[in-house]
Amino acid sequence: MKKMTPEELEQFIHRELRSLPPRQAPAGFEARLQAAIQEREARRALAPEQLEQLVHRELRALPLRQAPRSLESRVLAAIERQAAVAWYHKSWTYWPAAFRAAFLAVATGVAGGCIAAFYLISRGVDANTLVASAGARFGLLAKLYHAALWVVDYAASAFGSIPPLWLYGGVALVAALYATFFGLGAAAYRMLYRHN
Repeated sequence: MKKMTPEELEQFIHRELRSLPPRQAPAGFEARLQAAIQEREARRALAPEQLEQLVHRELRALPLRQAPRSLESRVLAAIERQAAVAWYHKSWTYWPAAFRAAFLAVATGVAGGCIAAFYLISRGVDANTLVASAGARFGLLAKLYHAALWVVDYAASAFGSIPPLWLYGGVALVAALYATFFGLGAAAYRMLYRHN
């Protein structure tokens, strides 16, 4: 059985409880309730609150429902399966403290670097100067940056030579193909799973 999230576990327990057989009223319950209602009505008409209290008392007098013997073992087995899920498959709050701290440190460093770069660019520092200084320290990153610039320049010149009508037609064709794909998928889903 697949690993369950807490919400799926709650839904599993809810389904199991809903599958229990309906409760049977003890013998004579309906007759006692009707007799009590007729007795009260004979004296005077019941107010809605009094009728509610009478029905509430009678329902509280019913015996408790008995769960099937297998329910407890199935619920406990589902809880054990949920507890056996590895920490990295759970949400961030279940991670060990060391991994959470490392993640926070890396995320803070990346965010701080982005903020520092935007600050320097907004202060008027030339982007080429920043790239040159970073390139001296990070040679491989500089080569990747120049390769990306070349790809962007090449793509811009290639797209510049294509007539705009062709570009718009291509975009419209791709949009039509996606719409067809989703429409056929929805139709197939309805046809295959309608009876289930």
